[in-house]
Amino acid sequence: MRKYLTTIIGLIIVALGFMVFNLMNSKKNSDPAESSEESQPLSIRVRTVELANIPYVIEATGTLQAKEKIELYSEVQGILKSTKTPFKTGNAFRKGEPLIIVNSDEHLAQIKSSRSDLMNQIAAMLPDMEIDYPNAYKKWEIYLENFDLNASRIPKIPESESNKEKLFVSGKNIYSAYFNIKNLEERLSKYYITAPYNGVVTESNVNVGTLIRSGQKIGEFINNATFELEISVPASENKFLKQNREVHLMTMDTSQSFKGRISRINGKIEQDTQTITVIVEVKNEQLKDGQYLTAQIKGNDLTNVFKIDNALILENNNVYVVENNTLQIKPVTVVNYQGNMAVVSGLDEDMLVVDQTIANAYPGMKVDISK
Repeated sequence: MRKYLTTIIGLIIVALGFMVFNLMNSKKNSDPAESSEESQPLSIRVRTVELANIPYVIEATGTLQAKEKIELYSEVQGILKSTKTPFKTGNAFRKGEPLIIVNSDEHLAQIKSSRSDLMNQIAAMLPDMEIDYPNAYKKWEIYLENFDLNASRIPKIPESESNKEKLFVSGKNIYSAYFNIKNLEERLSKYYITAPYNGVVTESNVNVGTLIRSGQKIGEFINNATFELEISVPASENKFLKQNREVHLMTMDTSQSFKGRISRINGKIEQDTQTITVIVEVKNEQLKDGQYLTAQIKGNDLTNVFKIDNALILENNNVYVVENNTLQIKPVTVVNYQGNMAVVSGLDEDMLVVDQTIANAYPGMKVDISK
């Protein structure tokens, strides 16, 4: 009997303990301060809608290329000589300054040898010419007397006064020898490469003292003041494209901006992408060949629109607005994208648009407007 009594008392104690635990937990959950905190509306940022007229903007990204760029190849063979400014990447040259000088001593010797042969041929021709063409003899004699082996250019040979005289001179191989020398003199200029414009070396593949072979690529030289940006614009926006139209250019981090102009518009639409290639010219020495830039071309004004962050546009082109401290969904129409912003229509003047992303937001959610 005592054993059963002890068991019953134990069960009663356990039951009482369970009831006390539930009572304390219920009291905790019904704490007015805690309940008040959970029901407090979320504080959010909003923007007041101010409808305005905003220019339509065509935005595209492209790679900057120097308008004037040359790849230098050697047409002759020889040892590279040193110049006042080394032909190295990053070095700037003024128009007319020597970029590359190849040792031409051997070629100069060949020119002098060919000139000497021509002198000998003319000297050998004069006795016969004095007999057969006495009127032409004097001018050829004067030509021979004034002939300078060390001159930069061979003097022009005398003109023949008759076909017979021309055939006589040609039979002595004078013309052949003369034009061979002219060809050698023209080739001599290949040993000196001068800057065709003010610019900078962007690639160098040679060093002073090394042998340069014919056909070898020496490097690359660009005009670092004038550049072209090639962009692709949807064919539907062709009406906004006009030659010489101003274009606003920005670096990818938007830290720098420049002004350019449309210089060329391709007359053909790319069939696969339905886009038009537009070339924008820009002049600025701060720019670099190969740099990415974003181009903005302004079109006609969009009336009664509002600019909003892309991230705030929900699915099906809806945005959150606040009415009577309650979130509501408002449909909008996106009429233009401009970077991270979207230009929309469909909002009313003085409407309060949510200006931040809200986790787990839903229509009807109570909110407070932060100040």
